[in-house]
Amino acid sequence: MAQIMKKSLIILIFLFTIKTLACDCQDVNPVIEFYESDYVFVGKIISKTYAKDSLTYKVTFNISKHYKNGDFPKELEFELNSEGKFNSEGKYIGKASNCDLQAEKGEVWLVYTRRYKGELQFGSMCSNSKNLNYRKIGINEQRILNSGNSFKLENYIYDYVYENGFNYTKPISNIDSIFQKGKIKDYEKPFTWLNLLIDKKGNLKYVTTYTGYQLKFDSIFNLPTEFKIKLRKPLTEFEKDAIKLVKKIKKWEIKRHEKINIPVFYIRHLTIEFDKEKKIWKYEL
Repeated sequence: MAQIMKKSLIILIFLFTIKTLACDCQDVNPVIEFYESDYVFVGKIISKTYAKDSLTYKVTFNISKHYKNGDFPKELEFELNSEGKFNSEGKYIGKASNCDLQAEKGEVWLVYTRRYKGELQFGSMCSNSKNLNYRKIGINEQRILNSGNSFKLENYIYDYVYENGFNYTKPISNIDSIFQKGKIKDYEKPFTWLNLLIDKKGNLKYVTTYTGYQLKFDSIFNLPTEFKIKLRKPLTEFEKDAIKLVKKIKKWEIKRHEKINIPVFYIRHLTIEFDKEKKIWKYEL
């Protein structure tokens, strides 16, 4: 028993350490990052120069391959935070965060970069930019890089997995008043998670359970192109009544990409339950 407890404690400490050290960010689909980027290229770092205070350094890439259409500079320079912590006099005072980017002269990188406050920036955390000396470009990502210029944002369906660059939407219909009119019953299983398909004009198209639909994905960009209702099991009485209620939430805010304001189809998730004691319907967006 003591050995089991000891092993469990070690595992917990290990998991806590990983969680503490890991950067808090969401994976980005390469085609979305490609779409948002000003440049996507492969280049070699030919110089690295630290600022006088050692707080930042600049790297210059000699570019061997441009993937994104546009102008094609031979070199691009970026300013990055230093790999360690320094005070204002340039004295080293500690190790850097695991989220800090470390780039060295001679390394070859795949870089997705875009402008922030007028300056080109990139990072390896929360990005598909990578040091190719250690991480290779996968087959799927290479297909995206080769075809990224033909990508049309409005041809796909988006959900919480692809939220980067999109606005967070809410219902325009009065959802509270709709749920106040829900049926009062002694439901056996008064909880469900529903998925909604909203069109480009903010109109509710479909409502089904979390497992009650299938998505068809594009073979190159790995984004959904079709949403089809396909129930895998019979609906419970509560699920049927919940879906009837949600179908009355007909108008939603339009989801748009922040860069060019294009409206898109999207999936919205809604958890619903019936409080038996208070006899009220509850929801969570």
